Amino acid sequence: MKQKLNPPATGLVLEIGSGDNPNPRSNVLVDRFLGADNRERGGDLVVDRPFVVADAHQLPFKDGAFAYAICSHILEHMDNPARFAAELRRTCAAGYIQSPSEIAERLFHWSFHRWYVNLVGNTLVLHPKEPDEPFGELFDYLYEYNPAYYFFQRSMPDLFWVEREWHGDDLKVEVHEFSPLPLNDPAALRALVTPRYSPFGLVGLFFGALATRALRSDARKLLRRFIGKSYV
Repeated sequence: MKQKLNPPATGLVLEIGSGDNPNPRSNVLVDRFLGADNRERGGDLVVDRPFVVADAHQLPFKDGAFAYAICSHILEHMDNPARFAAELRRTCAAGYIQSPSEIAERLFHWSFHRWYVNLVGNTLVLHPKEPDEPFGELFDYLYEYNPAYYFFQRSMPDLFWVEREWHGDDLKVEVHEFSPLPLNDPAALRALVTPRYSPFGLVGLFFGALATRALRSDARKLLRRFIGKSYV
């Protein structure tokens, strides 16, 4: 998918929870967990630039140290999302947050995530995850091995991913008790499932899905490094 992040051409970029797939633009990486425990990331930790071991609730940087922060698939792990957001605002002038949507979370059910994440207007709204795991790893295998399903999911990015680019003090994170998803509202549902690509874009995405799913994960990692993209 094409991520909606726009880091500046100059200035330091911080990436929190960089894991096995740091963004090429990031200058400083932060992760809380070292070692070979990859239960909460897709592969071995990559340390190929300045790296700091830290808890994102208490970042060891001075106020305004960074021009931009990249936080991909990290908000849903936080013990205290509001505290995490406050640390981002304190240390960074702007940034980008991406998380699985509540719909994706219910399908894939990553057991180590703490929250369902939704974007309501410009506010990231979280509520606690339920313990049920109705589909096991079925959708993980569909995404990894079935080009038709991969094409479908990539063609509906707003349905499966939450993205928020923020600037200054406009990063708002709230924790609610219940889901804000309007799943009984026909108009809202139509908006959720509206195609996000033109017909030509869908054709390109389809052939891209066939090509990338023909490659195994190690080959895709090499391809990402070669083209300078975080996701392929």
